[in-house]
Amino acid sequence: MAGTSLCSIVLVLLAVRLVASHGAITEATGDAGGAGSAIGIDPTTPRDGTRRRPFQQDSTRFRGDAADTCGETLGAGNNEIETGVQTVMEQNGDTLPQITPGGSVQMTVHQVNGDGAGPYNCMISADGTGTQWTPIEVTENVPGERGRNRQGETTDFPLTAAIPADQTCTGTVAGQENVCMVRCENPARAGPFGGCVPIQMAQSAQRPARRDLTEDSELVAEIYDELHADGEEI
Repeated sequence: MAGTSLCSIVLVLLAVRLVASHGAITEATGDAGGAGSAIGIDPTTPRDGTRRRPFQQDSTRFRGDAADTCGETLGAGNNEIETGVQTVMEQNGDTLPQITPGGSVQMTVHQVNGDGAGPYNCMISADGTGTQWTPIEVTENVPGERGRNRQGETTDFPLTAAIPADQTCTGTVAGQENVCMVRCENPARAGPFGGCVPIQMAQSAQRPARRDLTEDSELVAEIYDELHADGEEI
């Protein structure tokens, strides 16, 4: 009986330890500028410890009702995209990471403890809703093996994902147009851990609108009539 009880306690402790393992995408910028983070990030969370409280409160885990979209955090529950993007903008000067087709998004992953390590996979949602994801290339990754790296605890690592050359961003979220969502996650058994980073296609990268030739013709006709009425030679 005593052996069974001891075994149960060990299993519970192991389960707690596995769940209490995270990585958070605390910063992001695009190749065209701007700033942001993963949704759900609380900048007041201390980054110098590994315990569940308070160090893991804003780390995203892709489990529960929002497992297929943008996951959940211990501190705030499901990551809601609309309010999450609005909060990211409020925390970063009313901006989002600005990207271009063929560009990149550069992120900072804060590895809280052992299970927040790499390698990370990234994917993109062109309409920003997080309901359909397309894999994208990771060009700079977080060290680790199967999501574990005990030497990386309480450390920041760069994570860079390439934006496809033909990428478009069609989402309208929190009053912003041309929004995509990038989701990055590690393969930890207790996770996956990572986050969803809203990004925005830079205005200069959007295709220019086609000119209305009818309006141009009407403008030329008006100028011609005015000059003719004033007796100017044409």
